[in-house]
Amino acid sequence: MKLGELLVREGKLSSADVEETLKGQAIFGGRFGTNLVEMGLLDENELAMYLGRKTGVPYARPEQFLDIPPQVIQVIPEEVAKKYRVVPLSLTNRKLALAMADPSDFGAIDEISFATGFIVVPHIAPELRIVSALEKYYRVRRELRYITVAGGGRARNRLSPQANLAAAPAAHLAAVPQPAPAPAPAPAAQAEPEEIDIFELAPLEEAETFADLEELGAEPFPPAVASWQAAPAQAEPDFSLEGMLRGLTEAPDRHSIGALAVGYLGRQYSRAALFLVKGDRVNGWVAQAGNAQLPEVEKLSIALNEPSVLRAVVESKTHYLGSFPLTPCNNAMLAALGAGPSLNQFLAPLVMMGRVVAILYVEGGSRPLDRESNDLLRLMGKISLAFEILILKNKIIST
Repeated sequence: MKLGELLVREGKLSSADVEETLKGQAIFGGRFGTNLVEMGLLDENELAMYLGRKTGVPYARPEQFLDIPPQVIQVIPEEVAKKYRVVPLSLTNRKLALAMADPSDFGAIDEISFATGFIVVPHIAPELRIVSALEKYYRVRRELRYITVAGGGRARNRLSPQANLAAAPAAHLAAVPQPAPAPAPAPAAQAEPEEIDIFELAPLEEAETFADLEELGAEPFPPAVASWQAAPAQAEPDFSLEGMLRGLTEAPDRHSIGALAVGYLGRQYSRAALFLVKGDRVNGWVAQAGNAQLPEVEKLSIALNEPSVLRAVVESKTHYLGSFPLTPCNNAMLAALGAGPSLNQFLAPLVMMGRVVAILYVEGGSRPLDRESNDLLRLMGKISLAFEILILKNKIIST
């Protein structure tokens, strides 16, 4: 039984809740359970409990993430913990309790067991808790997508419609937020945006079928065997128009959609970018200028209660063409993109579920965007269709 089906059967969710969560997952990424927490439909403890019931795998309790000994953390290298999204919890009698977002990833379990020489005992944990622990113990910087939005999750944040670029108060912007070390996970998680999660393990009645690790005494930690395998190199995507459009029809996730669209447009124009609208902020997602990616945009986060062209697009739900007013938010956005003032700039919203969920930016350079804006709007329609296809795929898998 899938997680959504279980929650509907238990009366925790309605079918409409599942539908909305699946749409959010396709747009914002992450797992189904993450999106449920971010939308305020479940708290993190409830999610962990239901994930454990669904998979038959014991769930990692919040207190197990508190003060994990350094010698336990050192059993698994940072790159492996980041690759598989796992966190070692304890080591007793040569059994390694491992928190995992996906305990059905037997390839990860086999690799970690072989490399460490320990018997891996998987414990399921919500994605949000894994991400927080990776930041705390491995200093793995979490994506903006997993940083709590002020004021609650996506479903509860609505911008006041009385914004005006000319009459707005002085802008305030944390353009490049530096994440502080994550606090120890609390018994109840904070609400955030949305994600999805699907497992297909046979249900077991009790977590004890995997062993009562907590009752066993601690033992010395032998050094881990260094036999981690490097990930294979991936082929370069086709960024021609035909290749990009074909890729949109086959994209397995939102990252592929964003990379294809921006990779194509960044090569056709001076630069291109996509921003995600989450709650009361617009976060940088992906950007490119020519063949060069612009990673600084990922650090950009702009409040929607401050004057900016991004705010104007969100509120009007229409495209913007021309120069940008000189406001702190606009200046910070251009700085993150490595761009300067220009009369030839274009913004277009991606509207789904009746609201703006993403914004496309294009700087035309020598190509006059006033003559090509209709082509760009048609491309935004195709990007929207790619997300719709992804949503349908998620529905097929998850319902």
